[in-house]
Amino acid sequence: MSYKSIGRQLQLAREQAGWSQEQMAAKIGCSQSTLSNYEKGKRRIYLAQLEKISEILNQPVEFFLRPAEYMPSPPNERAVGIVPEPEGSIRPPEGLPQDQIAERALLEHYRSLSAEGKKLALCFMEWAKKREVAGNG
Repeated sequence: MSYKSIGRQLQLAREQAGWSQEQMAAKIGCSQSTLSNYEKGKRRIYLAQLEKISEILNQPVEFFLRPAEYMPSPPNERAVGIVPEPEGSIRPPEGLPQDQIAERALLEHYRSLSAEGKKLALCFMEWAKKREVAGNG
């Protein structure tokens, strides 16, 4: 297991939680640049730090030790609508149907991703769609 792979999983979990690097760094008690280096695999992450991060992100430590290509099946509790709203996010108007609220949340999260994060999100959605179609056929 490489530091890069752990870092990718850390970035994925942070983005699923809807937090910026600055927000996450404040929660774990490090600088934004340190967190960035963890995510890029340029800095070693010790087990004690990983345990703290897993607790904050509500993910088992094993999640960070999986290969970066791993896609959970079924998706965990961090589905759209359950993820805590990031600070400064725009709340949808009251009375919208739940599917429209989820769609707006997805779009808002997608827009906040890096180019690589957007590619990952699209790959995940394609995977989920194929899996759903295969299950219905």
